[in-house]
Amino acid sequence: MFRIKICGVTRPEDAAYAVGCGAEAIGINFFRGSPRFVPAAAAREIVRSVADRADVVGVFVNEPPEAIVALCGRLGIRRVQLHGDEPPGDASRIPLWRMKAVHARETADLPSLLAYPCDAFLLDAGGKETYGGTGRALAWETLAERFPGVAGREGSGSTGRPWVLAGGLTPENVERAIIAARPFGVDVASGVESSPGRKDKAKVKSFIEHAKSGFRIAKT
Repeated sequence: MFRIKICGVTRPEDAAYAVGCGAEAIGINFFRGSPRFVPAAAAREIVRSVADRADVVGVFVNEPPEAIVALCGRLGIRRVQLHGDEPPGDASRIPLWRMKAVHARETADLPSLLAYPCDAFLLDAGGKETYGGTGRALAWETLAERFPGVAGREGSGSTGRPWVLAGGLTPENVERAIIAARPFGVDVASGVESSPGRKDKAKVKSFIEHAKSGFRIAKT
């Protein structure tokens, strides 16, 4: 399971640079409504650029399970992020590692959430109409109270599943966010960009350095 994920990657060179700086995962967005959407042919080149050096996570929004499985099979992607309103039954039909995004500005149905068939949770500040990449920040200190069983517990809730913090993270605040919320991992897209889908090398490098520092401090 990754600690640092650079999401919304649209170019092989950005993926390779992020991994070279220490990112353990990169995210490729297959949601056509996103400015970071990547077609299959371009995604294949991104996957090749990181080879086996990092996890590649395919990001999907309300896509049919069969389509997700078929595309990931063609591209060699073994991890998916479900960032829409996918019902549990659909998630169960995807025989891959699954991370479910929770739109943290909404009131969660905790019993249903905790029963969701996934391997990890991502707490995202964006509302459902945006499906991530908004750059909105969360109230990090309150996550364990608002999402008992999901957040807290040094990166895993009472279910034992890891959770990833997203939303409004930048090189300037990621260290503080990790220390305050104590997630298992962090996810960033717009916070390290010069424009949607174009990663800024200096921001990527700084984000990863500060995230690593935050994880070191959070463990002390």
